[in-house]
Amino acid sequence: MNNDNNHRNSHSQKFFEIFQSFTLSDKTWLINQLKRLIEAEPLPDNATLDEAIELYLADQCSLGRAAELAGVTRWDIQDTLSERGIPIEIDCSQSVEEMDALTKRLERKGLLCSS
Repeated sequence: MNNDNNHRNSHSQKFFEIFQSFTLSDKTWLINQLKRLIEAEPLPDNATLDEAIELYLADQCSLGRAAELAGVTRWDIQDTLSERGIPIEIDCSQSVEEMDALTKRLERKGLLCSS
C-alpha cells in the first residue's frame, strides 16, 4: 500500500510540474476538459443519427464514436454534416488513407477543388 501511495505521489508531482509549464490559456483549457469529463453524463449505448450528430457537435464524443452510436460509418456522418452545411473538422489522428479517401469524396461532390 505504501508503494502505491509513493508511486501515485510521484505521478502527481510530475503532472503538476508539467501543468506549471503550461500557458494560462492551456491551463484553462485543461481544467475545462477535466471538468467536462467529471461532469459528463455517460454516452448512451446507441443513438439516432441526429442524436449522434448532436453529441459530436457538443464535443461529447468523437466523430467515429458518434458513428458507432448511430450504427453508421463515419463517412455517413460526414456526408450528413456536409449536406447540412456544417463544416467538417478533419482530425489529425486520421490515417493517410482516410484523409485521401475523404479528399476524393469531397472532390467528387464538388466541395473541394483539386490542385
